[in-house]
Amino acid sequence: MTLPSHQPVMKLLRAAIDPASHRTDASSPADLPTGRLIAATAHADADDQGMTRLSLLGAGTAMAAFGLTLEIAARNEQEPGAFLDSLAEASQARGDREFPLAVDVIRRMFSDGFADGAEILGSTFARSEQEFLTLLLHLANYCGTTIQLLETQFGTPMEDTLQDLSNALQDTDTPA
Repeated sequence: MTLPSHQPVMKLLRAAIDPASHRTDASSPADLPTGRLIAATAHADADDQGMTRLSLLGAGTAMAAFGLTLEIAARNEQEPGAFLDSLAEASQARGDREFPLAVDVIRRMFSDGFADGAEILGSTFARSEQEFLTLLLHLANYCGTTIQLLETQFGTPMEDTLQDLSNALQDTDTPA
């Protein structure tokens, strides 16, 4: 039997393409569709006194961000590292102090596979659950923005990208 870890990730990615998830005037993450899904996952884990759902959601969203980075960098004829450098510079120029951690997760996945990205996710959760939830929100929003860019800049329908991600994530479902 497998644990369908890709299904909650796909729900989160669908929420991340909703423009309402990118509102800058939200008073809290709970006001965003992505924030509500992440919070519901955290509450379900708390009810079970665990963190399985959040761990799977974090890992799946990071894997989606990794794959989307490969795709968008290739389409822009850039190396993934150079693309991530440009993201980090843009977020720094905006004064965003939280998004660079999401970039670090993706970057570390390129340097040593998924283990380094997972290490950042785990250490962030151990340090602060709130910081982890914010990191997850940033990763989801990055995925949503990238999916939208693939459609608007390169003509790849969002549904095609979502299906490709679903297939890739389904292939990585873990045994229960």
